[in-house]
Amino acid sequence: MSWLEKLLKLVHPGRDFSPAHATRTMNLSILEGGFSMLFINWTQGSVLTGYALYLGATPFELGLIASVPLLGQVLAPLIAWLAGRVGRRKSLTVATAVLGRVIWTVAALLPEVAPPDSRAGLLIVTIAVSGIFLAGNGALWTAWMGDVVPQEQRGRYFGLRGGILGIVGMFANLGAGAFVDAVAAPLSFQLVLVFAIFNGLIASSLLLTHSEPLVTAQRLPLLATFTVPFQDLNFRRFLIFASYWTFAVLIVAPFVFAYFLKHLQMSYTQIALWSVIAAVSALLFSPQWGRLADRVGNKPILEITTVGAGTLLPLTWLLATPGNLWPIWLSGVVDALIWGAIGPAQFNLALESAPRENRASFIAVLSAVTGLAGFVGGVLSGVLLGAFTSLGTTWLLGYQWTPYHWLIVVSALLRTQAWRFLRGLKEKNAWRTRDVLNWKLWR
Repeated sequence: MSWLEKLLKLVHPGRDFSPAHATRTMNLSILEGGFSMLFINWTQGSVLTGYALYLGATPFELGLIASVPLLGQVLAPLIAWLAGRVGRRKSLTVATAVLGRVIWTVAALLPEVAPPDSRAGLLIVTIAVSGIFLAGNGALWTAWMGDVVPQEQRGRYFGLRGGILGIVGMFANLGAGAFVDAVAAPLSFQLVLVFAIFNGLIASSLLLTHSEPLVTAQRLPLLATFTVPFQDLNFRRFLIFASYWTFAVLIVAPFVFAYFLKHLQMSYTQIALWSVIAAVSALLFSPQWGRLADRVGNKPILEITTVGAGTLLPLTWLLATPGNLWPIWLSGVVDALIWGAIGPAQFNLALESAPRENRASFIAVLSAVTGLAGFVGGVLSGVLLGAFTSLGTTWLLGYQWTPYHWLIVVSALLRTQAWRFLRGLKEKNAWRTRDVLNWKLWR
């Protein structure tokens, strides 16, 4: 036993894992997720976009800001390998969470410590370094909770958890939106980031209260940690789908809030109200999607809703104009309806596709591959927006067509084809999509 293993055993001696431990950990995970959601919502979305614009970020830099956290996921298998060396995941999960969140202090201090022309670049570097730790944290946490939550309960549990965290995010966005509108920049953004870090550290400490089941797994060599998951045919198929999907989403994701702020001229409070609509809707839809996924499987749910993410959701964005925001309010409902299914279904299908043995390695490789795909998509989004900007803005029957609109259309077309990459994927007891769409079976 190495000195590191001995130290970690003193910090967290192993104990039997019972159903009571699982229930307690699942409940604690909802509480921990609430504090994590405050950190996530206050370091992403409209707050981060607004802060980046204040710091002078260009379209290309906005694309990097959204995509560099995904690039950090490439190193997730290394952290999974370290977890395999020490035999436990909790200590590394907590450590990566703390490091990934504390480093945001640098971002909050940029207006005071960095020259104006370097602030946006330093923000990108800060996000990239934080992303390395948080990506490893996410891979370890996913494998950990995959062992905690019984397979037959995953859809319901993660659907309920997602709905509750959506409400937390709603209040977080409301508070941040009103605060940023009321307080002058950069102080408004800086204080929101400080609050985010504080809540992120509370979430990290709550991970220490979770129980972790012992998993007997082969200790893979470092190279095998990267290569073994690719040898599983079904997991490879899921990797291809998840990578394509992440790429398609990131083609427009970095500029959604920029579109809201700059073209639609929405205030931060209005964007927060949009998040309220989405959160309340998610609380209604997510548990229902979870129950449905437990019955029919995750694969058909993904095939249906990814098409909706490429048609209904982009359509609501395209129909909105600066003086006509009702499609945006509608998009909050559509967003919750679609992502309330896609998020949990993709999460659960990842766990289903990854064998329990060495699951941390499989999830880490998934994180790495999708992260690389998302990084490429985010960088390309900035390049495409620059190319579309050269086309200028056109008017048709009083409707203004901007470079943002072209970007939305490109992402929409890519999203509608994601279902094709799920066709060869096998999921135990999953219904055929045509049967799910056949409402006679529901009577």
